Amino acid sequence: MRSYKISKNNSILIIIGTLIISLLINVYSSVMNSRYKLLIGKETYNSVREIKTRNESILSLLDQCIKAKSVTNEEMLVLYKNYTVISNEYNNLWSKYKDYGKEEIISFNKKSKTLDYSTEMPNQVYSRIETLLFEYLSLEMKNHNEKIILEGNVIEDFISMNNMSQSLNDFYIDFNNTNIKDVDEEKKESIYIKNEYWVDILNGINSVVEPYLNYDYTLEK
Repeated sequence: MRSYKISKNNSILIIIGTLIISLLINVYSSVMNSRYKLLIGKETYNSVREIKTRNESILSLLDQCIKAKSVTNEEMLVLYKNYTVISNEYNNLWSKYKDYGKEEIISFNKKSKTLDYSTEMPNQVYSRIETLLFEYLSLEMKNHNEKIILEGNVIEDFISMNNMSQSLNDFYIDFNNTNIKDVDEEKKESIYIKNEYWVDILNGINSVVEPYLNYDYTLEK
């Protein structure tokens, strides 16, 4: 029976071949990792901006309604639409976060970027507010009223919503002043993507909303 020996030259070729294959795999993984992060980064950056913009609109309108001690059906509809968008984008951020990193080649840059999945519960707050506003609007249209007088539990709901909106607005201002102050508008997106700031924003939104988890955003029967 013959015995086969691997020559020194063949051993070197095998080692070189293994190194080349390993290098190609690493390069491929790096490219795919960068492409994936860029795609997710762009999508989440749009969600982050949309939440910020909609919240600013909500805050302005809530301030106006509380001062007037009333809210028209048109204003209620605007609030409802804005909260619907925020709720959807907030859920989108959570969905992206849970999917982010499932691929073996994907990993967060820092351990501090990881979130506890149990903190996903705060996204229910926006859904409850959305439902509450829809019920208010449906009731007023059914009763043929043009506006709701803000008093009793109703104004308490609006003050609570206003406080939460103000806190979120303050968070965005503080975060942007700390991380992208004096940065040109066209460069902000790339900085957000590079540093995975969308995860920090998601964590910040959770912190803002969490105190309102037990607030009863329901229509009083």
